Order: sequence, then C-alpha cells, then structure tokens
Amino acid sequence: MAIIPTDLLDRIRGLERQVRDLMGSANTSPPLNLISGGEVVIGEGGRLRVRTSGGEDLLYLGRVEPDRDEDTPQQGFVVRRDDGSLALTVWTGSPDTLPVQPVQILDRRGNVVVADDAARGGLARPYIPYPLPEPVDTGRWESTGSTTWTTLYSGPGIAQHPRLHGRIAVQGTAGAEVRLLVDGVQVGPAGTTGAGLVFTEPITPQFGATVTFEVQARVAAPGDTVRCRPLALYGVQS
Repeated sequence: MAIIPTDLLDRIRGLERQVRDLMGSANTSPPLNLISGGEVVIGEGGRLRVRTSGGEDLLYLGRVEPDRDEDTPQQGFVVRRDDGSLALTVWTGSPDTLPVQPVQILDRRGNVVVADDAARGGLARPYIPYPLPEPVDTGRWESTGSTTWTTLYSGPGIAQHPRLHGRIAVQGTAGAEVRLLVDGVQVGPAGTTGAGLVFTEPITPQFGATVTFEVQARVAAPGDTVRCRPLALYGVQS
C-alpha cells in the first residue's frame, strides 16, 4: 500500500468536518420573525393569512374570495374576531353587480354598523338623522291658505349620504300639497293630504356640504287650509 502523506490525511479530515458543518447549517433555519430595514412583498395573487391557535382564520390580506372573474382575482382585507365572526372587511361579495369594494365594520351578529357608500361615495351606514327644519312663521307656522308654494319650515343640515329619506305628515282640504326643498331644489314628489309625504331620493350636494332644508305647502283654492309637520329626515345609502 502506498504511503499517504500525513498532511494529505489532515486535509481530508478537515474537508469532512467542513462538509458536516455545511450539512448541519443547511438543516437548521433561523427563525424568520424579524425584519429590520426591509419589507415583505407578497405578489402574484398571494396573501397573508393569520390563524388562531385553534386553526380558525383570523385575517386575510391579499387575495380574497370571490374572484372578480376567471382571470382576475380580488385583492382585499378581511378581519375576523376570534369567535369567527366578521369584524372588518375591504372586499365585495358580488364583484359582478358591485365592483367597488366598500369598507365595512360589522357587529357580532353580522350587521353592518359603519360603511362607506360604494356606488356614489360618502357614508352608507349608520343612517344619521338630519335636524328637523324649524318653523319660520311666528304666527301659525304649521299651516297656510296660500295657493302658491309657501315655506313653513326651514333649517340647516350636513350632507353625508347620497340619498335622503323623508317623512312629512299632511292634513288639510283636498288638493293641498306639501314638498321638500334642498338648497331650493325639490327632492322627490309632492305629498297630499291624508297620505302625507314619504320619499327616498338622491340629493346632489357634495359630502360634508351644509345645506338648507325647506318644507313648503300650498292649497288648491282660496279659502282652503293645509297643515303639515316634518316627522323625519335621514341620510341613507344609495
């Protein structure tokens, strides 16, 4: 057997140790739970998914269901409470009919308590009542015998919703009418005696604009009388 130099054997042993060290380090990964001075990028339709200790989904960030179509995934944000109920969503459940994603906050029963309006912008929920217009005629503020439109109530409000829901009670002779104006523009139809005025109609002021509500009334013939009283004004979603 040929004599192998001692220094060559030492080199072989050293290489063996290095190989063992490399294999050990390859099988041991450091914990990836800290990012300093960098960022995490999730692309190509991926998502961040957080689960509870019981294996229940708690958070989705990125791709959410349903997809917008066969070729277009929906990207959004969904947060659940640890009991599984939805708490916060930025997504649409019907991409075909409602492509814009509303931001919604839900209670434990699944009721949407806060949301923006996905169709026209502004606030969708909650429905916030406007202050009821107050009478301007210091004599008999709630009635008129005029055959032309006469303002009986007037007051300010702040537009926060794309539509307005109103209810006005009306009593008087046949043919009398009542209507509501927003900044001088009639909203919805005119109401008549008995049935009153109930409507839900869009309004044009920008979100946050201060507007003036007016309730006007008129009678069909001289000598008639009409009385009315605003019952409610609510801003509602589109």
